[in-house]
Amino acid sequence: MKLIYLSKADTIEQSIFEEILKRLPELKENISGTTVELLITNNDEIQTLNAKYRQKDYPTDVLSFPFSDGDSIGQIVISVDKAKEQAKELGQSQEEELQFLFAHGLLHLLGYDHEDPEDEKIMLAKAYKLLNRKNNG
Repeated sequence: MKLIYLSKADTIEQSIFEEILKRLPELKENISGTTVELLITNNDEIQTLNAKYRQKDYPTDVLSFPFSDGDSIGQIVISVDKAKEQAKELGQSQEEELQFLFAHGLLHLLGYDHEDPEDEKIMLAKAYKLLNRKNNG
C-alpha cells in the first residue's frame, strides 16, 4: 500500500508512517485500495474539520474519512498539536504518539471502532500489533 503524505509540520518524516503501513496486511487481507492519504495539520484546521463533519467544535487528535471508491481506502488527518500534548501527558515521544494516531486512524478506515469497551480493547490490541509494540495498558 502506498502512502500519500501531506504535512504542515516540516520536521515529521513520512518514513515513520510507512513501516506501520507495511504491517497492515498482517491484520487484514484483501484490502480494497492501494493507497491511504495522511494529512498532518494543526489544531485550528482539525477543529474546522471536526465541526464540519462530526458537529464537534473543538480540536481532536485524529479523524478518519473512509473512501468507498477509487484507489484510496481513505484519508487520515492528525493534529500535530494534539499529538505533542498527548505525548507529553503519556511520557512518550511525539513520534510514538503520531504513529499511534496513524495506526488508530488506519483501523477506523478498515471498519474498526471503539463505541463500547470490548471494541475499544480489540482496537487497541490491533493498534499495538500494527505498531509492533507491547500493550502495557
